[in-house]
Amino acid sequence: MNQSSIINLGLLLITAIGVGVTAWQAVDARHARDDARAARDAAQEHETVALRASADSASAAARSAEALEQRNAIELSKIATDPWSLSSIGSKYELRNISKDVMHVVSVDELGEGNDITLFEHDLQDVGPGESIYFDYSKTFASPASTTLHVSWGDPITGARTSWRRTLS
Repeated sequence: MNQSSIINLGLLLITAIGVGVTAWQAVDARHARDDARAARDAAQEHETVALRASADSASAAARSAEALEQRNAIELSKIATDPWSLSSIGSKYELRNISKDVMHVVSVDELGEGNDITLFEHDLQDVGPGESIYFDYSKTFASPASTTLHVSWGDPITGARTSWRRTLS
């Protein structure tokens, strides 16, 4: 074998190695491309799942907030409020029914020995929501330092009496 054949054989061998390396790199690039596509598809699927979970969580939070508001409204409605408001101008008083109920067979008097309250209306059967009872509170030298106003009303079905008290001074 002559020198030129050896060189040609070497060049052929180097070319074959280069073709093999290039083919191996192409296969490796194809695998990397396929792996990148799979990772992109998995990321898109995870994004879709995360968006769905986020929407479900927001919906659950909204339902929870609504349920909490309803519970608070129910609890607030259970809190007892005064059924009457009392306002005065001098010795004249207005006792107003601020409840949503009709007060049946209303009685207004004072607790104790005093006789300082004078009703302007003597026939108090029913006092509806927003209606008022007017009275005069006139103290004398014999009057105690303060008087307790006592308002009572009855349940039209059971006859049970309910009362409300305020101190007048």
